[in-house]
Amino acid sequence: MSFRLRVILICIFMAVVVAISYWYMQITTGRVEEEVVETWRLRDHLLAVSFCNDTAGWVVGQYGTILATTDGGKKWSYQNSGTNRDLVGVYAVSPEVVWAVGHGGTVIKTADGGASWKKVTTGMRYLFNDVKFPSPQEGWIVGQYEIILHTTDGGGNWEKVHGGEPAALDISQLKEGELVAEDFGQEEEVHTLNSIYFLNPQTGWTVGEYGTILHTTDGGKTWTKLKSGTEHTLIDVDFLDQNFGFAVGLDNTILKTTDGGSSWTAESPYKKTHYYGITFRRGGPDIIRKDAFAVGQGIIAYYAFLKKPYLQNWMAPTEMKLNIEYNWLYKVKFITRTGEEAIAVGEDGMILRAATGGYSWEMMDYPAKTVEQVLANN
Repeated sequence: MSFRLRVILICIFMAVVVAISYWYMQITTGRVEEEVVETWRLRDHLLAVSFCNDTAGWVVGQYGTILATTDGGKKWSYQNSGTNRDLVGVYAVSPEVVWAVGHGGTVIKTADGGASWKKVTTGMRYLFNDVKFPSPQEGWIVGQYEIILHTTDGGGNWEKVHGGEPAALDISQLKEGELVAEDFGQEEEVHTLNSIYFLNPQTGWTVGEYGTILHTTDGGKTWTKLKSGTEHTLIDVDFLDQNFGFAVGLDNTILKTTDGGSSWTAESPYKKTHYYGITFRRGGPDIIRKDAFAVGQGIIAYYAFLKKPYLQNWMAPTEMKLNIEYNWLYKVKFITRTGEEAIAVGEDGMILRAATGGYSWEMMDYPAKTVEQVLANN
């Protein structure tokens, strides 16, 4: 080996040692550059999104991840949830009050816009999948065993109004979707509700496993099981008005109703995949096309809500500007009264934003974590 080559190798070795030492010093002193932090497991799956107005919104996901935005979803920052449980549902009541729910009976709330999050006790350890507040005082949580919880005092107290585990079942020992529970010698199926939507304080729907659809017209006092026509798991539901709505789920499932859920018909999706989220392009009277948008495995599809029935079908946005064929998207929501801006979230921290009524989407930057934020929920 030549002298020159030896010198070069020694220099390279010393440079590597210095770089590692500097990196370790940054870690131990808490001064970690974003480029270093990004090599850690930081891009957790994002599972739900909610906006309370045109600018303030929250996203939740795996390991207690909470992201917040104050500019309509262009930039996002971390908030310390105080939990490492997966958060599956979120609802923003106002710029200050936000609720999130998730695994292990997790219910958390902020009353200061996310500066601090506090755990809320319901006395139940179910898997919670969704939370909605039709009004600041009245809220709903749905989850495992067709559980439906209701509050009328802004979340101070929660009451079970439907569902619950069999009497002899220890739910802390079960995982989502297991079929176990022996109750006096009887085996019972484990059902889970995944999403709930209220059109107004009296009228609501919730969907879940095995094609389950429940409907209330009396503010949740009673729930009626509707015939969905499918045994596929339904993940999300949304209604444009008291008659027209969609429910989406696994195995290419998109169901449509035009009579408030009394009957459902299977739609032919633009792409055969699992569908996880559905939303309508709502807004003021100026919005003519209140199209529906569905997201799933590698797809954003929209239902062209046109006047001619034969033109109403599912198609893909024409200007995606990015390839998401191999990415999973879990939820999508419109965030403005004008019906122009929307946010979709998914695996590995994916955040997509539309500013064109949902017909063109772009990728938003995922925020970097400091060491303190990495360790906060662990």
